[in-house]
Amino acid sequence: AWSASFTKKWYGEKRLYNFGPTFAGGRKTEPGAEPDLIRTAADPLSPVLVRATALALLGRYRPEDVLPTFREALQNENGILRRAALLYLPGIAPDELVKLVTPYLQDPIKGVRIEAARALTALPSDRIPERFARQYSKALAEFRGAALYSADFAASRLNLGTLAMHEGKLEEAEEQFKQAVAIDPDFISARSNLAVLYSRQGKNDLAEEQLRTALVRNPDLGDINYSLGLLLSEEKKYDEAADHLARAAAAMPANARVHYNLGQLLAFLGRDAEAEQALQQAVLLAADNIQFMAPLARFYLQRRRLQEASKLAEKMRAAAPDNPLGQQLLDYIEQQGQ
Repeated sequence: AWSASFTKKWYGEKRLYNFGPTFAGGRKTEPGAEPDLIRTAADPLSPVLVRATALALLGRYRPEDVLPTFREALQNENGILRRAALLYLPGIAPDELVKLVTPYLQDPIKGVRIEAARALTALPSDRIPERFARQYSKALAEFRGAALYSADFAASRLNLGTLAMHEGKLEEAEEQFKQAVAIDPDFISARSNLAVLYSRQGKNDLAEEQLRTALVRNPDLGDINYSLGLLLSEEKKYDEAADHLARAAAAMPANARVHYNLGQLLAFLGRDAEAEQALQQAVLLAADNIQFMAPLARFYLQRRRLQEASKLAEKMRAAAPDNPLGQQLLDYIEQQGQ
């Protein structure tokens, strides 16, 4: 304490911007870190690796807020930034993903081509336009070759597993993910992908085992707690599911969907005060998305809090005038009040 006090006295309150606190906030997905992350990613005076790290952290935020920064990075002459933009690109609609990424299948830098191919494996191969089919096939071969060359690393095994899943080779994908975990038992991405694979095959017990193992040494991981919470909810283990979703919300406070799912589950469990708070937080984080407003409106309606439900329905109508849901809710509330 005395050291901090003397430092403040000596240097004063005002300091030059430093990316360290911004990155610390970004790792927690704090909303206040987002503007400085955008600023850092776009700053030509910052070292390129610092800018790339800012892109990595921005990938955790809402796509609509950060996508312009990624578009700008993809136009940068530095291949490291183009590669980072593709590697950490936030989730966007398939058509937009194809339009944005396919030109980089022809990038002069191999690492950028590989990341473009990897990003497109999230889509069925028939979504790739015919004019890019040859470049896509060539970039996929480069992707596979690079992963095989370094297959003694867990990350390469993860990439091979992801590629196998894309090609529908589920047994090969499972084996690659298992190899990744064997190389590095704490490689969370491999366990997460293995859990997803098991879940898609209806092997929920194996999926749950992988997620629980990931949390043993890393209990505060937001994504893993979220996945486990959803899985437990599907298995009707509601109380435990709510606990993991609450941990996910604490770890990812800017993720509206986590609060949305937590609020609905808490409402189902009759924990009204907590449910209302979570649903309100989802609406606050996604103020223009009626998908997140509707559950809170239903929450108020079911509890005969008609005035609050009416205000929310009006917001829904204003946010999406072409969607009839807001007006339908208003009509229903008016009937209930008569």
